[in-house]
Amino acid sequence: MTTTKEEEDIFEIVDYTTASDWERFIARIEEILSDWKLNGPETSNTEVDFTDGEWIERNEALEFGDRSYTISHFSLQVPESNSTVTTDNNPQMTTSVSIEKQAFVPPRAMADMMSRRNDFPSRSPYLSHWYGLREFLILSPKRNTDPIADESRANILLSSTAIAVSNVGCNVPIFIRVQHEWRNMFIGLCEGSGLRTHFNVCNLKNAPHQYRHLAGLLEIFKSKLGSHIPNDIVIMVAVRFTYVLRDFESTVSRQVLPRDETGMPILTNLPFGSIHDPVSGLHLSCTWPIFSEEVVTENDDCNDFDPLLSQQWAIGVTLLEELPVLLSDAVQEYLNLSTKRETIEQLLGKFQTADEIPNASMNMSDPIKRISDSRTQQYWTSISSSISNTTSRLRVNIFNPPLPPNVVEKTIEYLFNESATVERRRSIVNELPNDTERIRQLKSVPKDSFVYRVVVCFTAICSLPSINRLRSIAHLWFDIVQELRTCWETGKMIPGLESGSPNLSFSKFYQNLQMLNCCIEHRVRHENDSTTTTVDNPIEPDEDGDQFFECSSNISSSKSNLTELQPEGRLKPCGDLKLLNSNEILYVPVTQECPPATEDMLDEQTAILTSLGSGEDATLLRAKMQSRSLLSDMESFKAANPLGTIEDFVRWYSPRDWIETEEVDADGNIQKHYSLSPRMQLPDNLWVEVWQQARPIPVRRQKRLFDDGKEAEKILQKLSSLSPGEILEQLIPVLLHTVYDRIAKEIEEMEESNAIAFLETLNAKEVLIVKGREERKKKLQQDFIICLTSVEQYICRFKSFKEKLFSPDLNHKEKEEMIKVVTELHTRPEIPVKAAAHGRLGKRLASLFTKTKPTTNQVNSDSTEVKNQFMTPAGKEYILRASIARPSNLRSRQSPQRMYCMLAQDEFRLCGAFSEDTTFF
Repeated sequence: MTTTKEEEDIFEIVDYTTASDWERFIARIEEILSDWKLNGPETSNTEVDFTDGEWIERNEALEFGDRSYTISHFSLQVPESNSTVTTDNNPQMTTSVSIEKQAFVPPRAMADMMSRRNDFPSRSPYLSHWYGLREFLILSPKRNTDPIADESRANILLSSTAIAVSNVGCNVPIFIRVQHEWRNMFIGLCEGSGLRTHFNVCNLKNAPHQYRHLAGLLEIFKSKLGSHIPNDIVIMVAVRFTYVLRDFESTVSRQVLPRDETGMPILTNLPFGSIHDPVSGLHLSCTWPIFSEEVVTENDDCNDFDPLLSQQWAIGVTLLEELPVLLSDAVQEYLNLSTKRETIEQLLGKFQTADEIPNASMNMSDPIKRISDSRTQQYWTSISSSISNTTSRLRVNIFNPPLPPNVVEKTIEYLFNESATVERRRSIVNELPNDTERIRQLKSVPKDSFVYRVVVCFTAICSLPSINRLRSIAHLWFDIVQELRTCWETGKMIPGLESGSPNLSFSKFYQNLQMLNCCIEHRVRHENDSTTTTVDNPIEPDEDGDQFFECSSNISSSKSNLTELQPEGRLKPCGDLKLLNSNEILYVPVTQECPPATEDMLDEQTAILTSLGSGEDATLLRAKMQSRSLLSDMESFKAANPLGTIEDFVRWYSPRDWIETEEVDADGNIQKHYSLSPRMQLPDNLWVEVWQQARPIPVRRQKRLFDDGKEAEKILQKLSSLSPGEILEQLIPVLLHTVYDRIAKEIEEMEESNAIAFLETLNAKEVLIVKGREERKKKLQQDFIICLTSVEQYICRFKSFKEKLFSPDLNHKEKEEMIKVVTELHTRPEIPVKAAAHGRLGKRLASLFTKTKPTTNQVNSDSTEVKNQFMTPAGKEYILRASIARPSNLRSRQSPQRMYCMLAQDEFRLCGAFSEDTTFF
């Protein structure tokens, strides 16, 4: 019993000096507000336009008991040049009392609530849109799974924040997010200058019938102000109706893949645009900015809000978020396929060889038989490569072809169209300087050339749906190579290529085709020349397959024999020059053309010459390998000038190596002396050795320096051995060129000067891809695709805007103004409509938003009929304001009262901000 009594005498000791969770929570809020420098008064001496600023958000975490919260600070940063200094304190604060009698400056938030400048802002957070605030704080749960659904919890948080803002003197409104986040429900307060504003939000799915118009909303507003409302109080109202149009009669902005009359795809144009309309919605907002409640009436029986009479219109668009575009997707697929290395055999199957064709060798000549009997037999190329001098080459059929035969035939006809050759060559000659520079930078090809068109066809295949695109490219390339071989065999020039030797400023792929054209041209010329050849000098091939004319081996260089030779192959006299050892005229001989060469051939020759080493023997061997052309020219010179010497040859061939000196003799006369240059007089001079080897052979009987048959076969074998992926990879610079041209064409049709910057950006990224390091090309290609997609989407949207908003009879000035409007629609959520319903754009919008179906018993047009034809608004917004002394009508200062209301098809929202004087209450 004694122990029990002692235990009852012991009391629990509570240390009340220890801070509780609630106190720590308040202290943490005060600390954050101080760190953010929100602990001082804010004045309302400036007005800003919300559309000119940028919203800045910063966050801090804090704890209250076992729950985590986040406090966020939203503020509008506006350049100082866009701020307007007001000479008075907001006039809306003193509706019935003059400004001079007002002896206090309200917090900036309360002044913003009453300002009409930023009613219905187009781009701002919810609370700014509802209350017109430029700065506010939000306290919300850190996790969305822990919403503030309990009223007592919400009140504790609101009371805590009220204490914190009061302690630090913060005039910025603070809100508590309640309910689930998606509902956007808040409670809040703002204190300063002896005034306190309470913020509340009410959200319903459907509005009560009596509150779906202005009259019912005025009843709600007046009931919140209290029963002692002065008779002279004026409630100011601002209204905005928003109309939404989603069904368009659009055809131009929706692109489809080109097809012919039979429904087959056309591969001769680059795809561009989108199969979807980029504009999913067009909304028109009609605003009545400020009027008193007695001016207009809106109830069940009467509606004075006619959109055609509104003085403020604004237009905005709803864009398709993920807009697929055809050109960018095709280029992306092209780049992906360029990394594949499946061969044509793997894609199209094994083809029939020449040995599998009975009696195929009966019609073959001996040189061609050697090709077919080689160890390295080709499958699909061996048939066409083993048949020469015939127009009826064997066609190889593809089992289960991926492309319809008529599509391939039309594409081949497009590529090898002879009628376009002259136009193509003319376009190549007339290339603009900037185009030429771009081709040089990209190492591309002339616009609309043969290779250019091939890339267009390949890119078009990459846009086709529901096919094996790589197999289709292999199919088309298979037929292209067969057609190229036909051109070689029949002597038909490949159209769409520059004439002459390969142009090293173009792509290597293009150079190879130019070389093939040179082979065709040489072959045709040689065959024409061979018809005049005598029977005594028939054409015979050597062991390497080279062809030359037989000449007599008994020709010597003795003077007696030279005088008996008849000169051959003379082109023209070489000026007034005469042979040194006779009085005969020195003639320029007919010589062989310098053999054409591609960049690949020059690289191969350079590699061979480099591999010989650097010794004297290697140097001599390199010189002899490079002297084939010199030997041919010397033989032609000897045939044209039988009495000529090496000195005569040098005078014509290399005048700088013929030195002329002057001396004055004893009589004062000037004597001229001539001699070879020092390098020509060196011992073992190569020119002297070649001159001694040269025989007087005219060019028509010489061994040809350029073997067109061998070079043509090498090119055709090379083209046929490439895999489709390798072909696509080699043609990437041409792809970039075609893409640039297509974008340039679309931008030119837009007639927007600012869009030219897109071309500069695209060109810069294309040059980086071509000249960038190999390890970075994949990243550069992806950057290019992103840029191309954004540009193509911009053009698609521009065209859609233009189709919907442009009237067909616009003059030049009106068209320029409309282009500015369309350009702004890309960057701004909405833009004002000049002259509202009375301007050109307004009239166009009125026709779009007017109901297409006329009402029954329609009579002559009047205002009531036009109003009824305008579609029903998708949303209605109201702002009601008043300055009233609360809570006492006689002793309190006037304070701002505001209510925002939004009516939509499935939402009804009321946002109230009601203030009171707390100085004596």
